[in-house]
Amino acid sequence: MNDGFDDPALAAGRLIQWALRVKATPFNEPEYRSLVDRYIDDVDFRQLVKSFADGLGLEILHQSDRGLFVGTQDGSVFAQSPSAFRGSRATAEDRLLDGLIQLAIAATLYPRQQDLDENAVDAKQPVTVSEVDELLQTLNAEHRRRSTESPDVSSDELDQGLQEAWRVYDSRPNIKMTSSGNLSQNSTQSQIRKHLQLLVERGCFVMHQRDKVEMYRPTLRYQFQVRELAATKLYRQLQSLRTDDVDSGQETIQESVDA
Repeated sequence: MNDGFDDPALAAGRLIQWALRVKATPFNEPEYRSLVDRYIDDVDFRQLVKSFADGLGLEILHQSDRGLFVGTQDGSVFAQSPSAFRGSRATAEDRLLDGLIQLAIAATLYPRQQDLDENAVDAKQPVTVSEVDELLQTLNAEHRRRSTESPDVSSDELDQGLQEAWRVYDSRPNIKMTSSGNLSQNSTQSQIRKHLQLLVERGCFVMHQRDKVEMYRPTLRYQFQVRELAATKLYRQLQSLRTDDVDSGQETIQESVDA
């Protein structure tokens, strides 16, 4: 093992720096590859890197020959704030919609826990703006149905926030064109595209076009980050809406078969 660093602390810092370069890969960077090998093989070096990362407010999510993948802890200077996406002029409704869209993108690609646990080496199917919006429409309909059956307002702040987010989504048009023929910024599909483009910049997606349709394929970085997101209550609630909808559809199919 020869990564060129006799000082373990310097090597640890360099490895974390490589991990923060969202588009760097060990296959293209010999130094990065050597440091990742050292991290995997050397227990003492691995613990040193984890300590450095912890001090920076970072968390090691995964390591392999594909790279070192890190996430941010609460309060980390590396964590992205809502203002980094929309700026200081964002309204409360904008922020609610942002959170709902990010959850929906993740849920579109990984509707079940087992989808997140599958072999990360296998390439995932790309997703489109329309597919994310279709899922949101489906989940919104399920949310309205459930709210009608149980109209009592929850006292839980997260539940209330999610209810408000659905209200904001419901108030926006899915598709609205401007006079110049572009999607209006007020439409949900325009906002979904904006989020996917941001995730491309963060190294979480790769975008290509097929028959003039933008296709967004998730990277390993995104899958490992969504694994952390999957532990949150909001993500589980969104998954439960989708599960109920799927189960309802299966029951309808079975009833048709039985008839």
